Amino acid sequence: MSASEVRIAFRRLLQVQRRRFKGDEAVIAAARDQTRKEFDACRHLEQPKDIAKRLKHARNVEEVIRRYVVQAPRSTERDNTYKITFTPEHALRDRHPILIKSSLQDKPLKRD
Repeated sequence: MSASEVRIAFRRLLQVQRRRFKGDEAVIAAARDQTRKEFDACRHLEQPKDIAKRLKHARNVEEVIRRYVVQAPRSTERDNTYKITFTPEHALRDRHPILIKSSLQDKPLKRD
């Protein structure tokens, strides 16, 4: 496994995070920080099979975010409703989406 493969996996994760969480800077920052933390924790790996295993995990995480994660901002038009926009990339089961609620939803954005 080359360093370029690792960089590509890292960049793809960051790109899909920015795309999925567009407009939610707190979630983008949290996802970026977690991704960086995970990649930094694996810097010591030297065995190709260990590196390949971690790259496979990174690709799987990227796919989960791309296919199964949606933004659901609260609607300003009606109480207790959320607006969800699906893309062709999203996985649908029997024409119904699979929804996952973010644990970061409704947390206030920290201001400097």
